[in-house]
Amino acid sequence: MKKSLFLLLLSAVIIQGCSNARPPLPELPKLANEVDLHKDWRTGVDGDFGETSERFSLVAKDDQLYLVTDQGTLYVLNQQDGDVISKIETQYPASSGVALQGDTIYFGTYDAQLIAVSLSDKSVLWEKSLSSEILAEATYAAGRVAVQTADGWLSVLEADSGNTLWRAKADLPALTVRGTSAPAIAGGLVISGFADGQVKAFSLESGEEVWAYAVGKPEGRYEIERLSDVDGRLVVKDNVVYAVAYNGTLVALSLSTGRPLWQRNIASAVGVAVKDDLLVVVDMQSKVMALNAKNGTEIWQNSELLDRDLITPEFFGQYLALMDRAGFVHLLDVKSGNIVARTLANEIDVPPGSRMLAKDKRLFILTPDEDVTALTY
Repeated sequence: MKKSLFLLLLSAVIIQGCSNARPPLPELPKLANEVDLHKDWRTGVDGDFGETSERFSLVAKDDQLYLVTDQGTLYVLNQQDGDVISKIETQYPASSGVALQGDTIYFGTYDAQLIAVSLSDKSVLWEKSLSSEILAEATYAAGRVAVQTADGWLSVLEADSGNTLWRAKADLPALTVRGTSAPAIAGGLVISGFADGQVKAFSLESGEEVWAYAVGKPEGRYEIERLSDVDGRLVVKDNVVYAVAYNGTLVALSLSTGRPLWQRNIASAVGVAVKDDLLVVVDMQSKVMALNAKNGTEIWQNSELLDRDLITPEFFGQYLALMDRAGFVHLLDVKSGNIVARTLANEIDVPPGSRMLAKDKRLFILTPDEDVTALTY
């Protein structure tokens, strides 16, 4: 492994453990906006959104927006104007975002608890103690909730009661990136990425392992060179699983068999975005690349935002949205990759507390300054 990549990995791991040690961002290129990207509304809430990562998630359903803060307060906001529809205070400080099913919302804690809350009754239905802290949101399907904990356990629980149905364990390497991948459920399978670089699929019903594929392949003399975590969110679309590993492999796998359909040597610590036949990935240096989702061939790339600590891309109407550590949101033309607009969503000097979420003509973001912001154009 080249020395430059080694130093890049070293700095990334240090950043995970010490957010205040981040280097200053490079200057942005001048831009005359071609699109009127602007703030639609901003709502203050009673807490932040965890550590400096995309650990928290937003859920948009109908005309409402659901979220939890690190104080364990659940919010239901009106998507149109940001007004608070409902606020539920719990005694469980949250460590990850939410999953929603019907009237029930689920979130995890640093104390290894998965919490289920009734939105209508504003009460905790159950709490389940697991084996380690929960660093990514749970996933619901068919009356079951899947969640991965920081120690490598994947657990599937009864959604109504919290009773454990089955568990599966992946061995942790000596050194890992702090974080976990959120499980995906599709085709009767639970698919999860692990710190050892494996993506595995299990039967939702029985927990039997159906297939496994080594997306990350640890290589190098030093442990830090051998980091192979699959921490970015998995995307499942049209019976294909898209996953990316920390050490530089982006792969498309058959959902049913785990067979690789194509793969590229691209390193990324965040997830990918897929829409129609277009896949967008941000590499470790914040270079943005668009690939054909069917075969992995490159369509375009953009290097204007290098080293600005971009988070997971999000398709936003006819554009692609990218947010950097300084709080700027950049809109890219999906056909060319050219930047067409930029606006400051909220001035910060750490990465946003959540992935962005686009719904209709609004882009929702949680930022670590106790705000929820909606952008529009």
